[in-house]
Amino acid sequence: MTSTSQRRYPVLARSALLTATLLLSPVTGTVTANQTGNHQAAAHLQENQLSEKAKRTEQKLQMLFPALDDTSRHITLETKDQPVYEIRYEKNNEFFAIANIHAETGKLLTFYWDDKDLENPDDKLAYKSADTFMEGWIGEMRSLYKVTRAPAGDVIYSRYVNGIEVVGDEFRLSVNSAGEVTNVSAGENALTNIDPADFLPPAQAMKKDQLSRFIPPELQLMYILDENKTDLVYNTVGSHYLDAVTGAELIPNQQYITWRWKPISLTPGGKVVKVKNEQEATRIYESEFGIRLKGSTFNGVRDEKERVYVSPDENEVLFTKDGVVIGFISNSNAEPQKGKLTLSEKQALEKAVQFLQPYLKQEEKEFYYMVNPDTQNPHEYVVEFVPSVQGLPLIYGRSIGIGVNGVTGKITDYYQKLDQKPAKLPDKRKAVSIDAAAKALLEKPTELLYIYPFLNGKRLAKPVLAYSIDGNNINALTGKVEE
Repeated sequence: MTSTSQRRYPVLARSALLTATLLLSPVTGTVTANQTGNHQAAAHLQENQLSEKAKRTEQKLQMLFPALDDTSRHITLETKDQPVYEIRYEKNNEFFAIANIHAETGKLLTFYWDDKDLENPDDKLAYKSADTFMEGWIGEMRSLYKVTRAPAGDVIYSRYVNGIEVVGDEFRLSVNSAGEVTNVSAGENALTNIDPADFLPPAQAMKKDQLSRFIPPELQLMYILDENKTDLVYNTVGSHYLDAVTGAELIPNQQYITWRWKPISLTPGGKVVKVKNEQEATRIYESEFGIRLKGSTFNGVRDEKERVYVSPDENEVLFTKDGVVIGFISNSNAEPQKGKLTLSEKQALEKAVQFLQPYLKQEEKEFYYMVNPDTQNPHEYVVEFVPSVQGLPLIYGRSIGIGVNGVTGKITDYYQKLDQKPAKLPDKRKAVSIDAAAKALLEKPTELLYIYPFLNGKRLAKPVLAYSIDGNNINALTGKVEE
């Protein structure tokens, strides 16, 4: 990924946590967002409680790694994202190895042996050892995979069908200098489909030049504040995957994050909340935001630009700048609730708008927003706002991030990034057309792949032939793709 692509990521409300961590660690220790709310307790199990498929996988591990025979096993079942057994192996009461096995499918997700040999073998030994393991692990299906060696020394087995890569259908193995496999990880789609008939022939894909009419919906014109200047770009806001037959956008992962900004008009209330000390911070936190500290008082840590107030249990954080409240993090509001999300994205936006409007300055009326699931907490949404400047979103300048509990509707975090507006903007009237930008993007390498996209939150059972589109921005004034 290029540096341009890396710059795309929006500023989340929870990014304020880094400031708090840096300021507070010398005094009160590290603050962790959703400290009490993100971790889900795991059930401790006996070996005979493993599912039958997981048992078979674990037995195969023991066969391929005889050193596991005289170890003790500690098994837990994690269920946060998917049902996974974590098997911890110990020798002489010390950690020896760990395996993660999917409880329903029995698929080995990862295996790691705490080997002290950090030297890499030569290619011949690495390939031989990895092949011996893979033949023992998946038998004749080993022939379905092409093998390469990563620069870091790992041996990678990647599945290709019809000469086209199957994304996520891979195995990665680490081998030590003695030729022993010490680390195994399987791709999320490893051996999902073995029958070649499940894979659409590449001849059925549209030609690359036919893609041009499907690219414009994947682009959005915007201003990007970049250090001492502001750029006008067409940002690639789509998923970067298009169905090679229909041209439809494909969603590549379950926790897909949209980059498309949508316009919204807000009604500012002009309210300014100020605090001078710990006592005022405590009172304001409870009276203004309705979050109780249960009889305790904030501790304050001063920085040159900001002052951060933290509760004794480190579950509540209040941010101020020049005495004005600019954000908070509330772990009590983020505590997980039983059941699934009850709020839709639209309702989460409404909750965020209702909270935010009283604190906007009178001139702050036009914004762009996006709503995404919180990748760290399945019960939360992240709602972000950036200013609308000359009718376009301006990103990496002023921004506001708000976390919303998707079950209770409570605000879990809020932060205003108060960067100054740009002094000079490029003339958007001089931008090349979106069709010209799409054409420039298609001049970059466009790869055919097989992917397993998601539809309505569920992964499709069969692979889809897809075009992978370059994810870099296009300079709207020159029409050239940024590197």
